[in-house]
Amino acid sequence: MKRFALTVPLAMLLCAGSQADARPGAGLAGSWIGTYTLTGPGQVALVAGGGRVAVALGVGHADLQTVPSKIDGAHIRFQLPGRPAPLAFEARLTNGGLVGTVRQGPAHGTFRARRGSAPGMVARGLYARAASVQAVVDDPYGPARLVDLQSGAVHGLYPAGASFLIGSGFATRDPVGGTARFDAAGAHLAGKPVPRRRLRQLEVRFRSGDAMLSGTLTLPLGTGRHPAVAFVHGSGPTERAYLPELHALLVRNGVAVLAYDKRGIGQSGGFYPGESPTDGAIDVLARDAAAAARFLRSQPEIDPVRVGLAGHSQAGWIAPLAASREPAIRFLVVFSGPAVTADENDLYQDLAGEGEQPAELTDAEIDAQVTARGRSGVDPIPWIRRLRIPALWVYGGRDRHVPPRLSERRLEPIAREPGRDFTVVDFPKANHALVETTTGLTAEMLRSDTFAPGMFARVGDWLRAHHLAG
Repeated sequence: MKRFALTVPLAMLLCAGSQADARPGAGLAGSWIGTYTLTGPGQVALVAGGGRVAVALGVGHADLQTVPSKIDGAHIRFQLPGRPAPLAFEARLTNGGLVGTVRQGPAHGTFRARRGSAPGMVARGLYARAASVQAVVDDPYGPARLVDLQSGAVHGLYPAGASFLIGSGFATRDPVGGTARFDAAGAHLAGKPVPRRRLRQLEVRFRSGDAMLSGTLTLPLGTGRHPAVAFVHGSGPTERAYLPELHALLVRNGVAVLAYDKRGIGQSGGFYPGESPTDGAIDVLARDAAAAARFLRSQPEIDPVRVGLAGHSQAGWIAPLAASREPAIRFLVVFSGPAVTADENDLYQDLAGEGEQPAELTDAEIDAQVTARGRSGVDPIPWIRRLRIPALWVYGGRDRHVPPRLSERRLEPIAREPGRDFTVVDFPKANHALVETTTGLTAEMLRSDTFAPGMFARVGDWLRAHHLAG
């Protein structure tokens, strides 16, 4: 499967600005932005003062957290929660900047920072007032976004000094719909204050075969043990920041989410198996997903009998294989995942224009040609037939990367078999990312201002019906 991404040159949000005297004698208090390496690269923003430090890591990693700090002359030390050990930073003020180290258990690397601020990193998180819950999410492919986690409404956020302009669509700035400002306490959205909903997040490392994988575990509000999912990627060399709206949707419904970098990518070790869905690559990625589920099952905050996998796109092959052989996996939630073979999927993408150009054939003609070609390549149906766990498949009828109608036709007879608990849902106007569109083209998606209406609520209903919502 070819990689799905927003192929437009939109910069990742990281606004820097001087906020304090950078002379060595000015002390360590104030705002800093920097980078660190721990197997792979990372970003960090912090505000130090009063024996505490507010810290946000880069895209996909832990959002803003406030933790104790120790300042001794020109030295600063602080650590963020993590498993199997905290993520520990130590630095010295040198020539107006911070230079030091970062460690997590046996993993160690370097840390550097300079005076400045990062409003985009501070903004990420959940904000709630009464029943309204909104998330600010970010990924490498577009602007930060403000998402209503009930309706699915989404608006790009565009830097304007220390504030943001609220755009009119997924990645469309004009017409501007107001301004937003964020700090440790909460947000001001179009002039209205909204408190921040503080979540516990852990930077984690877990082993899968010969690889040490790195991820971020986000725990929802509430006491007791939570249901949890490991989020399985689509195709390509993706890091943990992959469709973060779907992560936030699950967390908002009380499900803990483990998002991890693919092996060989980001801060995960091991060898990246490649983008093509070969038998070997899907097997390796399924073993990593199973390892993530076993890691979740062992965590004290997680209910070991409510651990599952969620994922998107290529996860439609990976997740059923992992679940068919790993007893720790008790349910699946698959977004836009193919239930056809790999070669059928490639042909469908080619005929459908891959979301970049209009198809020359009708949907019925495309489906007929794919069916006539026949099955070959990786086939998830044998793995799906072995499943005896609840599973939800969500499709967009205007998907130009995965064949929704053919996938539904493969799943529906299996779902009707006695003893199955499979649910297949289609949103006719949604594209591969499950964003509402008229054509399914990526360019149109960038102007859309909503995920498929009813989709977020439908996922929440399914989780509650299966006692998987916290």
